Amino acid sequence: MHTLALSWHGAFVIVLLVAALILYSRPQVAMETTSLAVLLTLVLVFALWPYHGAHGRLSPMVFYRGFANGALVAIVSLMIAGQALVRTGALVPLTRVLSRLWKFSPLFTLLLVLAITAALSAFVNDTPIVVLLIPVLTRIARDSGRSASKMLMPLGFSALIGGMGTTIGTSTNLLVLEIAKQAGLPPMGMFAFTSLALIPAAVGLVYLWLIAPWLLPKRGQPIEQTSQRQFRAALELTEDSPAVGKPLAKAVKALGGMSLLAVVRGGVDLVASPTLELRAGDRLVVTDRPEILKSAEKTLHAQLFIGEKPWEGDAAPPDDQQLAEIGILPASRFVGHSLSQAAFKERFNVTPLGIYRRGARLAAKMIDAELLQPGDVVLVQGAKDAVEALRQSQQFAILDATTDLPRSRKANLALLWMVAIVLPAALGWLPIEITAPIGALGMIASGCLKWDEIGGGVSAAVILLIASGFALSTALVRTHAGYFLAHAVVVATASLPPSVTLALVLFFVAVLGNAASHTTAALVGAPLAIQIAHGLHLSPEPFVLAVLFGANLGYATPMAYQTNVLVMNAAGYKFADFLRVGLPLLLLMGGLFTFLLPRYFPF
Repeated sequence: MHTLALSWHGAFVIVLLVAALILYSRPQVAMETTSLAVLLTLVLVFALWPYHGAHGRLSPMVFYRGFANGALVAIVSLMIAGQALVRTGALVPLTRVLSRLWKFSPLFTLLLVLAITAALSAFVNDTPIVVLLIPVLTRIARDSGRSASKMLMPLGFSALIGGMGTTIGTSTNLLVLEIAKQAGLPPMGMFAFTSLALIPAAVGLVYLWLIAPWLLPKRGQPIEQTSQRQFRAALELTEDSPAVGKPLAKAVKALGGMSLLAVVRGGVDLVASPTLELRAGDRLVVTDRPEILKSAEKTLHAQLFIGEKPWEGDAAPPDDQQLAEIGILPASRFVGHSLSQAAFKERFNVTPLGIYRRGARLAAKMIDAELLQPGDVVLVQGAKDAVEALRQSQQFAILDATTDLPRSRKANLALLWMVAIVLPAALGWLPIEITAPIGALGMIASGCLKWDEIGGGVSAAVILLIASGFALSTALVRTHAGYFLAHAVVVATASLPPSVTLALVLFFVAVLGNAASHTTAALVGAPLAIQIAHGLHLSPEPFVLAVLFGANLGYATPMAYQTNVLVMNAAGYKFADFLRVGLPLLLLMGGLFTFLLPRYFPF
């Protein structure tokens, strides 16, 4: 590889790449904001200060081509197909069988759950599978006196492991192979690397089955009818409350060990002095477990409420009223909106009682004003059919298994359409970019899914992330910034064996994916890996697959994959739990892939 002078355009692209990675690692900055800002910055800079390369002027419009990319079309279509499978309850019979098997052999059934999850994830998007199985495992844990925290992280990781087995297993796989195809490499069939992935997958599943549960802590007591999550809620004192006219200290004593965050009167936070005399209508902002909150409601003759008006439901809730915990999915349209803005109570006919956010202390303001984030858990009360309607909306995951999953008469039809997507692509008759959108359209036309239900499965964050990632990848190649970075790697590793360089590429992408975004890691790592292979005069295929597998090793941090966020909130994990369990799994599987890649795909 010849040394290349780096133009200022190339230097700008590298700086923008570093800035993007930093922003992607900041949870307070929306991923959509970063992605769109990166894309528009590239377009604007290359429009105002044109770049002239060996092939003439680089049009800034080329950076928009990611939106029309075949891989993105396939990814969105597969998201829709996965949504239809969940919407119709096509996989419900499987979950019921697993629930029955657990009574006979918990250890064997856990292995079966992990294996089936991995197998399904090879063809269906990870998120709906995990959303479907979280209530099943939570119910099993509750009924068997076990802790759900011992099972939910292995569940999430098994979905990630299964996604590595085929070209359509994850969006990352499709993106990496699309970049390789654009670089002139021959396309790979659906099962081109399945035999290679089977060995690390088997080892990883055994680790998740036998070792991970011992490494995971038991969060609180065995799960019973209520969760151990601490929700922030508000108690509004009624006219007949025994706390009215009394000092705050007496109300706090009546609350027992409940944490008092604030006292609000007429929308104004008061100084929570022990001598403060309470009045009817005062709102005590507190935090505790659901059953303690409901107990305090009775003790103080108060009302758990959300919004500016207290709940106007029956004084004595009907028998079918139940508490439920709902997780906010990453693709939910409620992300970034407050419960008040979304008219949550009026829309779903349930009463939100509190909000839980893992790893963060929520401000002591009105809970209806809190902007929802992916992975938040909202405690609600409502009739069983209203809670079921929440699940049917596809905007939430029911985390406490309060509802049974129905199976519609369209379930078998949805499965047939899924086969129609996968089978022609697997046999090489048609590319997945054609079969996936046809199958998605078939599911909608046949009534498996309605047009207004698509939004629950398609993530705007993913679409913008992919489009901006393709733009960055294009800029790296067209300005030769990628060649420059690859040359630096080649020079630094020239004396190392190719297998060591391959390992460095794989683990660099893995670290990048865990720290920022697995999609960005793949889109940035793929062109660089191809250039490094060319610079070393080696076959690029093992290096491309090193990027593919490395980007999928999202085990060490909760932000690496959206399914990690879901299981984190469902089981109450901490960041350290992912490091304790996920880092050894990352190193184990990364080492296996490094060893096996040159043997299946020689240099």
